[in-house]
Amino acid sequence: RSLATTGNNIANVDNDGFSRQEHNIEEAIGVSNTAVNVGSGALSASVRRVYDQFATASLRNSTSSLEHQDAMYAYARKLENILGDTNTSVTSMFDRFFSAAHDLSISPSSDSVRGSLLSEANNVAELFHSISAQFSQQDEDSFVEVKAHLTELNTLAKQLASVNQQLFNRKDESDQPNGLLDQRDKLLQDISQLTRISTSERKSGVVDVYLGSAATGTAFIDGDKAKSISAERIQNNPEKLTFTFDPYGNPETINNMVGGKIAGIDDFRNNALSKARDDLDTIALGFMSAVNQVQTDGLDANGNYGNAMFGLSNSEARASTSLEVLSNGGDEIATGAPLMVNQNGSAATFKLMSWGLDSASTLQSGEQSIQSLWDASVAENAAREVSDDLSNLSWSLNNGERYVIEGNSVKDLTLSVGSGVQIFTRDGQHLYGSALANPENLMIGGNGFRADATYDATYLNQTGEDSYKDVFTIDLQAGVFHFKGQLSEDLIVIANDGAATFSGGWLPPTKADRQAQMLSEVEVSFTDATTYTLTDVNSGTVIGTRNYALGDTIELNGWTAVLQNTPTAGDSFIVSRNNSARGDNQNILSMIELQTDRDVFQGRGNFSEVYADMINDLGSVVVQTQVSR
Repeated sequence: RSLATTGNNIANVDNDGFSRQEHNIEEAIGVSNTAVNVGSGALSASVRRVYDQFATASLRNSTSSLEHQDAMYAYARKLENILGDTNTSVTSMFDRFFSAAHDLSISPSSDSVRGSLLSEANNVAELFHSISAQFSQQDEDSFVEVKAHLTELNTLAKQLASVNQQLFNRKDESDQPNGLLDQRDKLLQDISQLTRISTSERKSGVVDVYLGSAATGTAFIDGDKAKSISAERIQNNPEKLTFTFDPYGNPETINNMVGGKIAGIDDFRNNALSKARDDLDTIALGFMSAVNQVQTDGLDANGNYGNAMFGLSNSEARASTSLEVLSNGGDEIATGAPLMVNQNGSAATFKLMSWGLDSASTLQSGEQSIQSLWDASVAENAAREVSDDLSNLSWSLNNGERYVIEGNSVKDLTLSVGSGVQIFTRDGQHLYGSALANPENLMIGGNGFRADATYDATYLNQTGEDSYKDVFTIDLQAGVFHFKGQLSEDLIVIANDGAATFSGGWLPPTKADRQAQMLSEVEVSFTDATTYTLTDVNSGTVIGTRNYALGDTIELNGWTAVLQNTPTAGDSFIVSRNNSARGDNQNILSMIELQTDRDVFQGRGNFSEVYADMINDLGSVVVQTQVSR
């Protein structure tokens, strides 16, 4: 029997799953009544497997962990290779785009150079499509592999249930055929490669299998009954998979697929792949938004405000997949600034720094906008938001209270105003109310006025062509305050003579309204080196007189400027619409600055740095996974 056992071990040495067997021999105890006891020889007690239950369970757990990291590492490496390929480098693509923009800044009137930039814009979209398509292939490949592993897992479960059924034939594990127990352990080992399991062994050798922990896991195999597991993509988040236990019986969603190849691939999809796709979309959207912002702030070759250069062909798809070029020709590239400056300075030069339609609120600390005073139900507010109709509103202010009519968000405003109300611009132009003996009591910083605001009653209660910017219609007796169109300046409304009740209506301005306001002609004239006056040229309205120190910015209507050198008395600069946009390069220079602009991603970095961070993050995943392996 010993020789037969050894021969059997030699014969099966290369069979996966075979456990070496050991022949147990016991002394044969004889009974003798004679004075001399002679041994009775040896008995063949049993042939048992050399088997350690705890070592085997530890091996299964280690196998699950290894296969998890192996699967994660293999896919993460593929993703890293996609992003690290110099032929599909987003950084190189951006460099080519901005290089073409630089060439256009040198020759803004050149049709061929305009066409080159448009060609590079198309290359940008195509490269995002290419990378996104490779990500989609990783998505599909990993999903198909998960489905294949689940099919394998379900097959192994059925086979183990069949082995358990055979083990039911004997009550004690010691009576079971060694080969059948080897087959049971081999199936458990194969299952552990796919997912982490825990087992509960019965006296007969039958094993019950749980996904994860026996205490908290899902019963996968119960004696001779095995259930199956399926996986599907989550509809609104396709990288995420939902696993369903017993899909054809009593379906139950499970979240404890841990360890093994299945969990490793799922981990890759949930983290590395999902984050990489989100990061690529973030870069695509950031690039699109930044370029479009510059493009729509400037004038094209025909002197019109530029249209968006990029768009999304499918708003519900990923940005990197649906990015497309909207411009149909080079003439649509907005190279020129919307404004030009007529320089009438002796030594100082007036330089425009920016010209954008900033939608940010102009409210200062402690101020409330007219919109916050709506006295209406939630349902009425919702209806107004749909129709953009803000009419029929009413509210009250107590003495000393104030609110702000934000210039960049109000159009065609009409107010029915109670007595004891004053309306100013932040520069100190008194537009509505009663004459004030001591206006300085109201014109303080705490009420929202500029620190250098100067009180001016020239336009107080004036109507029509005599009003501020010729846009106000005022009926003081009836308490009606109205202006037609859109005003860029904020208006401060103060109740200074008891409580007041208001009602009114207005519409938000359109982009065209705000653009027209920014293009209005303005003269900046210096009375001396420290004081200048802003005048609306078309209406002859004095907007305000402000203090100046070298290095200060001058801002109005959405544009910002600085002076180079010190101004002198009599220096005058007129800011007006640019009528020579085709040959102007001011706006395309702003586009070039985007290449190093870290504010596009809220300070995270410029385009190349954010893309490098994306690769570094994925590289960290690869390294960590490799160490875990």
